[in-house]
Amino acid sequence: GLVIALMKDVPDVVGDREANVRTFSVRLGQKQVYHAMRRLLSVSFVAVGAAFLRSAVTAASSSLCLARVATSTAAFVAGWSVRREAQGVDPENSEQVYDYYMHLWKLFYLSYFVLPFAR
Repeated sequence: GLVIALMKDVPDVVGDREANVRTFSVRLGQKQVYHAMRRLLSVSFVAVGAAFLRSAVTAASSSLCLARVATSTAAFVAGWSVRREAQGVDPENSEQVYDYYMHLWKLFYLSYFVLPFAR
């Protein structure tokens, strides 16, 4: 949620500045917020993937192990996707950042889809 909330403001800096709306992107700069949120989301997905992979080893049943491996795999793929899609995005190009922002929404929907497997 935090990443979506802060990333949403990155492409709107010009309008926010003109309207005197002091978002993090206005105060800190588009590049800093963009890169910080990309890193935060990448690390979060990788950490969740690692935690589920580790817990799969001690799962009480094979179905629980499989569910945890599936959740781990989805998290690792999402973390990789965050970084891959960020390549070539200019944080000061509103259209590119907006497209990336929409990609992040798809990853959040993927997370909700995988959530029932997270046991």
